Amino acid sequence: MAGKSKSLKWFGKAVKKDMRDAQVEGINRTMGACVNEAKANHDWQNRTATLEGSIDIADYAHEVKDGVKGTWGSRDVVYALIHETGGIIRPKNAKALAIPQDDGSVRFVKSVEIKARPYLRPAADNQYPKLAGRIKTAFNRRSKKT
Repeated sequence: MAGKSKSLKWFGKAVKKDMRDAQVEGINRTMGACVNEAKANHDWQNRTATLEGSIDIADYAHEVKDGVKGTWGSRDVVYALIHETGGIIRPKNAKALAIPQDDGSVRFVKSVEIKARPYLRPAADNQYPKLAGRIKTAFNRRSKKT
């Protein structure tokens, strides 16, 4: 074997691009699964479908300086956070809150405590552990093409 040399082909840039693309795909798939699960698995009564309809991907995965970023959750519904985390509602510009009653009367109260009814966090807790596997699957599919 003397005098024979072997060379190595370097595909570093292609591998880096495949990995970044796989991260984007894995994050988008995970956010999509979170959205679907949050819409399907909540314990609040859905009268108008406004809150449920607000659950979506707000910002699809894309490259940022330190990696890949995407955002999902409830969009444009002012009461979404109180459903997720619970809390106390107090009047801002009045002495009391007016609570309509079933008999048509109104009851006035100084505050109302809303119990937490999380729908986003449980979906994230269930789907986020699957992120690495989704990235791996996407990367393996991409690396087979080269």
